[in-house]
Amino acid sequence: MKAFNSRISITIIFLMILYSFSGCTELITNFELAGEKDPVTIAKSTHSILILDVTVGVGSINLESASNATYLVDVVNRVSIREGSDGTLAEAEEVTSTEIDSDTMKIEFDSNDEGIRVDYKYDLWIKVGSDISLQINFVDSTGDIDVELADSSLTLSSFDLHSSTGSITVILTDLLFSDSSPIVHLSTGDLDLTLTNIRYASSTTWSTSTSTGDIDLDYTDNLPFSNVTTIHQFEVTCSTGSINVLSRLDQSIGLKIVTSISTGSVTIPGGSSAYTSTNFDSSAVKYDFTLSVSTGDITFISSG
Repeated sequence: MKAFNSRISITIIFLMILYSFSGCTELITNFELAGEKDPVTIAKSTHSILILDVTVGVGSINLESASNATYLVDVVNRVSIREGSDGTLAEAEEVTSTEIDSDTMKIEFDSNDEGIRVDYKYDLWIKVGSDISLQINFVDSTGDIDVELADSSLTLSSFDLHSSTGSITVILTDLLFSDSSPIVHLSTGDLDLTLTNIRYASSTTWSTSTSTGDIDLDYTDNLPFSNVTTIHQFEVTCSTGSINVLSRLDQSIGLKIVTSISTGSVTIPGGSSAYTSTNFDSSAVKYDFTLSVSTGDITFISSG
C-alpha cells in the first residue's frame, strides 16, 4: 500500500508540473466522462494479421482476447475531459482503421498530444478474436497498460509496450510467440508480467525494465518438448525497486540466474548471486535470467 501511494503521489506531482508549464493552474487529475468516440468493430473476414499501433498521452490501454467473438477486433474509446476545460467530445482525436492489404488490418490510435495534453483522457478497450497473428505496439505517457490474452489460436509476432508513468500488467497464456525480442518498458510505476505455457517459435530475448517501481514476474512452462532447441533469455532491469520472480519450470528445463545489485539483498536458488542448474548445458530448452537492481531487492523462487 505504501508503494502504491508513493506511485500515485509521483504521478500527480509529475502531471501538475507539466500542467503548470502550460500556463494552467487547475488540478488536472479531475476528469469527467464525456462519452465514447468513434467505436470500431471489424467483423470476421479474410484478415489473418492484425496490427495494433496505439499511442496515448493521458489514459489507459486495455487489450484482451475474446475467443468466441464474431469479430476480428472491437475497439471502444472512452473519452474524459478535464473539469473546467473548453474541450469537447467532437474535438477529441479519433481511432482510425486502415486496411493495408487483403490479409492485414491495421488499427491506429494517436491522441496527438504535444508533450502531454491534459484536456483529454482516453481509455481504450480493445478486444481481439481468434485465429489471428497480432503485432502490438503500445505507447502510453501517463496511464496504465493492461494486456490479457489467453487463446491457443493467437500468435504474437510483435510485442512492444512502453509507458512513462503508470503501470503495466501483462498476462499471456497458451499463445504461440514468434517475436524473438519482445520489449516491456516502464519509467515510473510497477510492472507485472505473467507467462503461462507459452509456445515459442524460436529462441527469445525479453527486455523488461522500469526505472522506479517493482517488477513481478511469474513464469510457468510445463509443456511437452518439441524437437526445437531454444533458449529464452530474460533481461530484467530496475533502478529503484525490487525484482520478484516466481518460476515454475519443468524439471528437464535448464535454468540460469545471474544477478547484479548495488544496494539491497539477493535471494535465489543456491544462496549466492548466481545459479546454474546441473542440466543447463544439456537441456533442449533453457531459461536464462539476468536480473539487475540499483537500489532494492532481488528474490527468485523456483518450483517445478
